[in-house]
Amino acid sequence: MDAQAIINELRRRGSNMVALDTPQDQDLADIALDIGAGFLPVVGTAQAGRDFERARRESDILGMGLSGLGMIPVVGGVTRGINKLRKGKETADALRKKPSSAGYDMDKVAENYPDTAPPVLAKDKKTGKEFLQKQNSEEAQAVEKARKAAQKDIDAGNYTPFFKVEDRYYADASKYPLEGRTVTDALPKKQATIDKYVTEFDTPEARARLTQAFREGSKDPLAKDWYAMGQLEAQFVKEFGEKKGREMFKERFADAMAATTGGADPTANLLMSAYGNFLRQKGVAQPAAAYEFPYPIGGRFASGNMAMYDKVINKGAGLEATKTPKRFDFSGNFLGHRDLATIDEQMSGGFKPGLLVPPGDSYGVFEKVIHDLAKAEGVMPANFQDVTWKGLKGVPGKPMIQHVNEAIERTARVTGKKPEDVVRDSLVRGTHPLYGIGAAGIGTAALVSALRGQEEEQF
Repeated sequence: MDAQAIINELRRRGSNMVALDTPQDQDLADIALDIGAGFLPVVGTAQAGRDFERARRESDILGMGLSGLGMIPVVGGVTRGINKLRKGKETADALRKKPSSAGYDMDKVAENYPDTAPPVLAKDKKTGKEFLQKQNSEEAQAVEKARKAAQKDIDAGNYTPFFKVEDRYYADASKYPLEGRTVTDALPKKQATIDKYVTEFDTPEARARLTQAFREGSKDPLAKDWYAMGQLEAQFVKEFGEKKGREMFKERFADAMAATTGGADPTANLLMSAYGNFLRQKGVAQPAAAYEFPYPIGGRFASGNMAMYDKVINKGAGLEATKTPKRFDFSGNFLGHRDLATIDEQMSGGFKPGLLVPPGDSYGVFEKVIHDLAKAEGVMPANFQDVTWKGLKGVPGKPMIQHVNEAIERTARVTGKKPEDVVRDSLVRGTHPLYGIGAAGIGTAALVSALRGQEEEQF
């Protein structure tokens, strides 16, 4: 069968799936042709293999169409294919990834974050004070709709993760020497003050509660090795080489995540760090007000987190064991240092229910307890902390590399880019947007109260 015959046959069979009377639908048939022709012995190419894998991930329909020609096996079940067919034009649009079907220009949002809209005057329900509230532009709303559809599919497991979660491993800590140690440095200067904190927080009840949470969390294999990011580090090394690659991994991922972690869940944290990297690579100053942040950057503490990014990364302040202990440990854990234990909201609550952060300069007191308990359980401090976090939180385990996987897939679907290009551009180079599930955070008055009494960088 010659090439033209393949075209005709594919288009004939494709007419049962979509109407081939538009340029967009012709594109769909042409994609099928590229894959089909590539599998012919005289035309076979590596590109065809990559195209087939992309098609297999994105749709059962395309696989079914090609299998009708006897070129490749049926991809997925017939029932799933029929269900997708019932979606009609929406399914074809999802495959084509064209601006007209998405409601926004995909090429544009692949290069820059969605346009922002002017804020509106709103009133705080509790205080009665007026403030300027962020509003999403029409473009941002369309992107959000696409993002929600992508996340629904991701939650259903209908995608291939870029990084194999079961193969996660740690970055090589020996390549990232650290100055300082929070367990000994993040302490009060006076022994009497240390003793006071030990009496208040290092109690038998606290140790029992934390140990029980660890043992409960240990039942979930996805709770352990939350900080194992060696697979992402390898992408930086691949792009920049051994020395610079690790420098960039530390700056653009570990330190950037640590700078923007205040009051944020992992995905919102990742989005803010990526946005900081994007602005830094573009040489653009950060917005002065929260309502100026583009979708999906936002949340109650976005301004403070982005200000911290500016201080730590742009202004070169870095992270210190004494001044920024939680952020110092958070970055260190991502760099492979498992002898550190990050004390965040969940861990603080494990010591004393309702406690959000270690008070004053007591961080080292809290961390020493975790070190003691980790030794008793035969694990590293970081691995006691990540598993205990899961046990305290009571949610399914989800390593950071999985949060990264989902952000890659969402961004690929929102922008029409290949996942490998998203990794290179949005995560490694930091030159393009990263899209996620939007802003989320602790959002409690208690945290605000805690922040008032301590330096913001403590969190």
